Amino acid sequence: MFLLNNTFIQGLHVLTGAKYLNTMSNGAVCTVGFSAIWAVLSWVCSLPRTFDTLSKLATLSAGFTFISVLLAAVFAGVEGKHGVAGYNTPGGGQSGLLTGEPHVLTVAMANTGFVSGTNAFLNISYTFIGQITIPSFIAEMKNPKDFPKALYAVTICEIFVFSIVASVIYAYTGTQYNTSPAFGSLGNVVYKKVAFSFMIPTLIFLGVLYASVSARFVFFRIFEGTRHKGNHTVVGWASWAGILAATWITAFIIAEVIPFFSDLLSLMSSLFDSFFGFIFWGTAYMRMRQADLGPGWIQRRGIRGISGFLLNVSIIVIGLFMLGGGTYATCQSIVDNYKAGTVGGFANMEATKLITKSIKRASNARLRTIPCIRHQRESSISSKPPLKPSSNINILHRNVFCTQKLQPQIVSRRWSSDDASRSDGGLNQTALHDMHIEHGGKMVSFGGYSMPVQYSDLSVGDSHKWTREKASLFDVGHMVQHRLSGPGAAPLLERMAPTSTAALGMYNSTLSCLLHPATGGIVDDTVITRLGPETFYLVTNAACKAKDVVYLEEQIKTRDRSHGALDWEVLEGWGLVALQGPLSVEVLERALMTMGVEEAGLDSLYFGQCKHVALKRLPTLPSSADTPILISRGGYTGEDGFEVSVPPSLTAAFARHLLGCGGPDRVRLAGLGARDSLRLEAGMCLYGHDIDDTTTPVEAGLSWVVHKDRRIDGGFNGDQIILSQLRSKKDGGAPTKQKRVGLLVEGAPAREGAQILNPIAEEGKTVVGKVTSGCPSPTLGKNIAMGYVKTPHNRLGTALEILVRGKPRRAEVVKMPFVQSRYWFGDAYLRYIPEISEQPVQPNLIDGLPCRNVHDPYDAFEARESAHTL
Repeated sequence: MFLLNNTFIQGLHVLTGAKYLNTMSNGAVCTVGFSAIWAVLSWVCSLPRTFDTLSKLATLSAGFTFISVLLAAVFAGVEGKHGVAGYNTPGGGQSGLLTGEPHVLTVAMANTGFVSGTNAFLNISYTFIGQITIPSFIAEMKNPKDFPKALYAVTICEIFVFSIVASVIYAYTGTQYNTSPAFGSLGNVVYKKVAFSFMIPTLIFLGVLYASVSARFVFFRIFEGTRHKGNHTVVGWASWAGILAATWITAFIIAEVIPFFSDLLSLMSSLFDSFFGFIFWGTAYMRMRQADLGPGWIQRRGIRGISGFLLNVSIIVIGLFMLGGGTYATCQSIVDNYKAGTVGGFANMEATKLITKSIKRASNARLRTIPCIRHQRESSISSKPPLKPSSNINILHRNVFCTQKLQPQIVSRRWSSDDASRSDGGLNQTALHDMHIEHGGKMVSFGGYSMPVQYSDLSVGDSHKWTREKASLFDVGHMVQHRLSGPGAAPLLERMAPTSTAALGMYNSTLSCLLHPATGGIVDDTVITRLGPETFYLVTNAACKAKDVVYLEEQIKTRDRSHGALDWEVLEGWGLVALQGPLSVEVLERALMTMGVEEAGLDSLYFGQCKHVALKRLPTLPSSADTPILISRGGYTGEDGFEVSVPPSLTAAFARHLLGCGGPDRVRLAGLGARDSLRLEAGMCLYGHDIDDTTTPVEAGLSWVVHKDRRIDGGFNGDQIILSQLRSKKDGGAPTKQKRVGLLVEGAPAREGAQILNPIAEEGKTVVGKVTSGCPSPTLGKNIAMGYVKTPHNRLGTALEILVRGKPRRAEVVKMPFVQSRYWFGDAYLRYIPEISEQPVQPNLIDGLPCRNVHDPYDAFEARESAHTL
């Protein structure tokens, strides 16, 4: 264990040295080559055989380390929290699309998984690993009695290096921009290179130190009592050099097999620090006390003995946890990083192929054995008994793609029935993951999935403009698709959401919100579609899947059984693609014609409507004959477009066929970056940012989801609170104290979390709200944002200020959407979108949307706002 620990530390320094060379040369050589160069350099520096020689290098490295960490802290302060690497760029943060102001936390972020949380703890506890070398240091000291003084000095230095400097850098980089090593957090390349360069002596010395300790351990045992031990002999030097070479070759292999700095640090902490830093010290304390004081030492020392005993037992327990759970978490993190493709090189490619082949074999074997899965969902961690099906309720999580018609080899782990955000911290993949990689997709974590933020052919801004001018294909397969059917479906939806679900027309959709019973807060936003008299289709957010499932189970459990039977299906593995932009109808029609659909009737399919289409053939998949897909007109960009729900076996082939039929001059792939800026221009909310569990629809500016008849009858979750918020004070209501607004911002763009100020308050500038989303608008060439402000600052035209990078920037409350939506309503389009006027409008323009009588100004407003937000 002693030798293995030291060799792993050498591997860490090979990896770090390679990172340094990569940084300084801007990637002139592959990382494998840099690792080999650093290993050879370290081997040469390890050749001196006494600690006396190394002590001089140690003194030098300590001084340079002090300068390095001091420069890192100073440069972080000079840059400020807005100068960190990746600041506010889509996917720039360490948690997917987490951008905006750095998040500085005293405790772990909410929803932190076991894997990531344990890894963070292991990284911190790694500082104890140096204790393994203490016996060697004492043995080599000229005056061992001075060791306590040296230990105190080292401890003080560790507090400075590992606590004060780390805290300063974290204060500027926050949770989402922090990197390992921390030098990577610096945004200025010159600052990064200068600070990192002063670490060269330390990078060499520490690896050399542990290599020397290991070599001495082996060398002394081989040549104890011989002249080779203390004399300059060919055998002695050759053996010494050979032992060192063996350790550095092993270290090089470790660095290539585990090329993730944080994970390698965690693995060493779990395997070795658990023993040397915790188990060993706790056990040693009790054995030493017993040797000094004899049996009964605990009672003899009184309260000091009891407290010392309990403290060290706790230390041992922590060590055992690190050894068991910590090692599992670290190994899982390594596997996840390989799956996510976060590193290049031969190790990653081979490991990924091996992992993928193994998973596919296991998945195919399972599916051949169980052709269809239909089961009640049970939670392995809940203390409550599972919900039992009865004669009038059947809760299902069905893998609807498991039919005898499908070829088993088509199905792989990306369509597993795991929750979107897995408990082990891993990332799921949609059916189009391979296609994203082929097209140069930059993959990030989003909603528990590995998703593309952009592609190599277009920047985020260019992809945004392409969608506005032509057509873009988005993978939204991470979204969760549900089906509710039976007599009890409509009453359940009317209870959970404030929309008039019972009045929704056939094959029509409406945007709505699932609401908390007690508060009226938004559990999740959803699109509800009626597919039959008693059948409804819902789409919810992937990031909310676990929460939504618990919510739906509770709502079904407590529903009124007199309404009749109910089936709930989660359509696991089904694909969902969004074709958006003015050319989308042309591209989709052409694709459908080549798939045997002669008359798709897309011109008469209006915004908010959908239809089933049976594909007669798919050229690349002959078995697709007569397979139905669901085409819905709508989207999340403000442009005309379609969202298509596709069976798992067809998703990849269907998406590739769309791209092929459109051609690169008409349609291209687009990622999360463009989708975010497009939805912001369209004034649409992003759950977890612009709306959440604490927000009501009225506060969020989504009052129109509360349909007119529901305002009279209520009967939905949180109705008393929401209806009170809709009434004025003179009518006995309790209007909200804040509202979501759109903002035009001068100067630099405002990002999530930025404070909104009232610049003309008598008592001075006061905080009246905060930004929830913001970005430069590629279409307008202006900075746009949305956020919540206290009433009455939500009035159109109100002048405000926003703190952007510490400076107040002028802002104005404006109407949303920022860019006029271009949904398809046929000839009625021009009468549907404009402002409410006194002119009569065609009644029942689109049956099934919230408007029932658009002669009524309220219904006209309701219809227009629904069109802007769906």
